[in-house]
Amino acid sequence: MTNRDEDIKAFVQAFTEYVGAQLQNSHEWADYNADSVQIVDARNHLFRNVGKKGTDEENDIYAIRSLCRIDEETLDIIPDKGRAESIARNYF
Repeated sequence: MTNRDEDIKAFVQAFTEYVGAQLQNSHEWADYNADSVQIVDARNHLFRNVGKKGTDEENDIYAIRSLCRIDEETLDIIPDKGRAESIARNYF
């Protein structure tokens, strides 16, 4: 594995954990969650909830709903690792 691959893997892990925590801490159903997450520093895995802003990729802001998918086995809404990996490629 190259350093780039390791960086992407670590980012995906940290980002999906953060998004998952935001889903759990939300007082709304995941389907109705309108909050967004901003990537403050991708290399150091710093993220923050910026409220109800929607996706603004130019400012590294992503709607939580756009970062999730439906788990086929449980039908729960969970963070989408594929989407996180796609976003990680913008930074690494």
